[in-house]
Amino acid sequence: MSGKNPGQEKKEPTYETVIESNEESVVKVTWKDEEGNVIVHGEKKVRGGQAQAQHVANAFANDLKRNFANRFPAPIIPPGLEDELEGDE
Repeated sequence: MSGKNPGQEKKEPTYETVIESNEESVVKVTWKDEEGNVIVHGEKKVRGGQAQAQHVANAFANDLKRNFANRFPAPIIPPGLEDELEGDE
């Protein structure tokens, strides 16, 4: 018998950040799935040096995820929480 356990949960995608500093800094963000496949990669030039680049890196990663949401797997909602997440009004 092979394959994944049907009850096994998938891991959320992760990202890595690389900051290159020369005359200006470049933030490089690469989102990968649990198998290491690249989902999306982006680069952004940042004025103000490495400290400023580190400051914007997380926001840039989140922007990439939002802008390319169709490339990311849908969030896993545990059974029974669907109604709670929709909200009762």
